[in-house]
Amino acid sequence: MSVIGGGGFASVWRARTAGPGGFERDVAVKVMRPARAGQKRFQDMLLDEARLVARIQHPNVAQIWEVGEDPRSLYVVMELVDGDSLDDLRFRAEEAGKSLSIRALFRVLADVCAGLHAAHELEQDGASLGLVHRDVSPQNILVSRHGNAKLIDFGIAKAKERLAADTTTGYIKGKIAFMAPEQARTEADIDRRADVWAIGATAYELITGKAPCEGATDVGRLASLVGPSPVPELPERVPGPLRSVIARSLEKDRAARYPSALALKEAIEEALIESELETSATDVATLFGPLFHGASATDARTTRESRGDSIERAVSSTIEASAPTGTIELPLNRARYWPAAIAALLVLAPLGYWALSRSTPSSEATPAGSVAGSAATPATEAPVVSPEPSASPSASERPATTSAEPPGASAAPDVQPPPPVKKPPTAGAAPRPAPATKPTTNPVIDENAIE
Repeated sequence: MSVIGGGGFASVWRARTAGPGGFERDVAVKVMRPARAGQKRFQDMLLDEARLVARIQHPNVAQIWEVGEDPRSLYVVMELVDGDSLDDLRFRAEEAGKSLSIRALFRVLADVCAGLHAAHELEQDGASLGLVHRDVSPQNILVSRHGNAKLIDFGIAKAKERLAADTTTGYIKGKIAFMAPEQARTEADIDRRADVWAIGATAYELITGKAPCEGATDVGRLASLVGPSPVPELPERVPGPLRSVIARSLEKDRAARYPSALALKEAIEEALIESELETSATDVATLFGPLFHGASATDARTTRESRGDSIERAVSSTIEASAPTGTIELPLNRARYWPAAIAALLVLAPLGYWALSRSTPSSEATPAGSVAGSAATPATEAPVVSPEPSASPSASERPATTSAEPPGASAAPDVQPPPPVKKPPTAGAAPRPAPATKPTTNPVIDENAIE
């Protein structure tokens, strides 16, 4: 019904499924872009993400429900989260001259750590898949209106048994502002501790407004990230226990970080208790409530456009709710349908010509009449001189007719009429000349003269 996000090779739509008895459910549908739909590498990436996420059964990971294919593209049907990303919530807070609630933010990050740990522990046949998300960021953490956190977009996740082999060694995958130093160095053996760094970097960026390792350009940020300088501490407005947790998660030596996302989650929760900032999902919904987009207010896409950000860069494959705007249509690769269209034209053209020729009107038949009881009505008729009122009309005085028979009509009987009987002239009357008659090509037949 409406586009709600997109990435480099796919776009995400809000849609609605329907079933018997009035069943309806809003979902998110991830559809490959037409330019990528025919490329096997991107098809494998989409299928890998679906296979991996479908096996992570956790309330803090957005679920995948179905994978399908139509003639135009592969698509994935996913859980639709009625809420916004942390990136959108932070921006709306800044517009209002405020900052995100510290306690609500850390509650959300602790819940995301729980979902990450479930992903990291994913196994196949008793062996760990070694899954690493590699793209944890404010854009890929959603918060529902009920205060529940959801991690999304495992599109570039590293894991064994992927269809799309990770053959691009030497290429950086992820967002520079949130990636770990070993990820920036494109090391092949990155593990779950890279995602631990990303959680700390997300907290740091949302609180300070800048990345843990700053630079004037991407190259400068990468140099700062892989360099020996430690990450600056969070500002004093953040309680000390929470500052300590983030400082440890942002250690450049991964051996000094928390060993797992679960350990980071427990550390955050203990720091919240120590800082007397215990927070529940209900508290998160209340604290973030004024920042969620409204049904008729500016939605997340408009928000990003207003500040000049690219929708694709900011959202990646974000699944978030927006107001319905119409019927969903998958992108159509029209080039694939030209041969079928030409073949249909070649078949239909002769049929159309035949139908047109059948509809041409034929010459109309002349209404039928009778000549001598059975002949057709004449096509032409020429009157003769009208008879005298006092005398009976003779054969020569009756109207002369010609008959033009249509093909196939039965011919009139060939009867030769006897010569007309002439009355003797009345005594004393001058003989009257015979009236002139119009010559005809056919004989005139007098029905009264036939015996």
